[in-house]
Amino acid sequence: MFLLRRMDTTPVCWSKLRFKTSFGRINSFSDGKKALLQVFSKPWNYNKNPIMKYHVFLALITLSIWTPCYPITSPKLEGGIELIGGMKKKRNIKPTDEHIYYAELKNGMAVLGQVQQIGIDLVIDVTDPNGHQIKRLDSPNGESGPELIDFTALKDGKYQFIVRSLDQDVAEGSYELEVQEILSVFSNARRKAKQELPTSTLFRLWEESFTGEDAIEAFISNQPERHIIESIDGDDEHMLVTYFCQPGKNTEYVMLSGGPDFMGLRFQRLAKTSLYYVTQRVPKDAWFNYGFNYFKLYQAGSQGEVVYRDVEHAYDGTLRMPNAPQAHYSRVKPETVKGKLEQKVLSSEFMNEERIITVHTPAAYAPQSHHELLIIFDGESYGGRTGRGVRIPAPTILDNLNAERKIVPAVTILVWNMGKRSKDLISDSFAAFISKELIPWVRENYAIKTSASAVTLAGSSRGGFAASQIAFKYPQLIGKVLSQSGAYYINGTEKENHWIYPETEGKLIKAYKNSASLPIRFYMDIGLYDAGASMLGMNRAFRDVLQAKGYDLDYREFKGGHSYVNWNVTFADGLMSLLGND
Repeated sequence: MFLLRRMDTTPVCWSKLRFKTSFGRINSFSDGKKALLQVFSKPWNYNKNPIMKYHVFLALITLSIWTPCYPITSPKLEGGIELIGGMKKKRNIKPTDEHIYYAELKNGMAVLGQVQQIGIDLVIDVTDPNGHQIKRLDSPNGESGPELIDFTALKDGKYQFIVRSLDQDVAEGSYELEVQEILSVFSNARRKAKQELPTSTLFRLWEESFTGEDAIEAFISNQPERHIIESIDGDDEHMLVTYFCQPGKNTEYVMLSGGPDFMGLRFQRLAKTSLYYVTQRVPKDAWFNYGFNYFKLYQAGSQGEVVYRDVEHAYDGTLRMPNAPQAHYSRVKPETVKGKLEQKVLSSEFMNEERIITVHTPAAYAPQSHHELLIIFDGESYGGRTGRGVRIPAPTILDNLNAERKIVPAVTILVWNMGKRSKDLISDSFAAFISKELIPWVRENYAIKTSASAVTLAGSSRGGFAASQIAFKYPQLIGKVLSQSGAYYINGTEKENHWIYPETEGKLIKAYKNSASLPIRFYMDIGLYDAGASMLGMNRAFRDVLQAKGYDLDYREFKGGHSYVNWNVTFADGLMSLLGND
């Protein structure tokens, strides 16, 4: 006996497959199986009983029809025309034809070419040495245009390229086959590297890594920073920045933080070298900090069964593009006459502690003349600690601006945060300390104008929030706010807004929106690369509220992030905006 089996996968209309025998109607695989069991359970002489032969035949046919069918590998097509570099061939093709071509390829070799369709829509099916279809080349260009061939072999053997139509109900057409090149492994590797690597420098390193073992180390040792800047053909506004590092063993991946992609970019490895890189398209007038984080994967145990991960913050750098603004006023100039710096300690009842401040008086300070008052939060970072390195040298900036008569003279108070900025800059007790203790103390000890419009609060991030909030609470005392990247996402509730994706607008935005306009002037700036919705988004929202309410507002955006590197440049702009010597 033998068993017939369906070898195609065409859907079957089961309701039409019905057989009636003396053992009952056969409608399914189960019915056919039962019929066979009944046949073979009786002592029939099948050679002398043609009726039973018929029943057995029907049962066998039924079993074969209802046997579960699975796609099977198509038999490997034989023959065909060998593809040779430079060959060209024009052929007619019917919708039922299959034109077979082949190429003997080593692992890594490539076939480059095209099939130009003429009056018929074609596809090119590629099969591997085992006869499995691994690729279909089919572009959406209809009956004309090229089907491009760019195929790289992943193992040794004979590959077939089958040209055919998917539509059986079309007229005969033709095509022109052109094989441009059959590339060797090295030639293909070089071609792919040139396609994949975004800069000529990386491509040169890739080439040198094959011949020089120390090529990567020599490159890195000659770079003063962990980035290079290269031009982009046809783009006058941007340049391509390549960041690079050598993360060492146990590194699962590396991430870049900073710049236009503030959520981070993932590094790639340069071929099999120790160099990892990532590129970023950056405007020519941008400047910002960036960092590298190594995500480590460790395995221990005889079978590697102990697995754990760690993150290593490995590097911090600063990128200044060619047209980035410079911090001219932050540089000490020998010809500039310096103001006076004094450190003081005030006892605060509202804070229940002693607070450190640094007072800067301009070189031209005169007790008989009344001056503006400038109060800066995070005083340590803005130059309040004499003899220490600072992030923003506010006293130097003030001296230079005064020397060039860019601003009116002001007595400046740098309020130290004393390590408690996160709490203090959003608290009511700190606001009371500034308005009810510090400002009166300054007025008692220095010649300050009496009007609120002569008092400016300045700060960055939470300091910008604090300046805006304290001015809102005490507009009769404070008339100007200098906010650098103010943290206006803060809502002051137990469930604080997420620092990147805030669920609600900040409480200060709501407060200004729901109140009458107050006599407060604002200077605000914010980086385009600063934490998305929480920073850039909330600053824009606050700007819109202030503009709608009719506030006097100078609002600016810069191509940078949330960093003293940026604020060091823009602080002078804020001072000239609010204290300008008109």
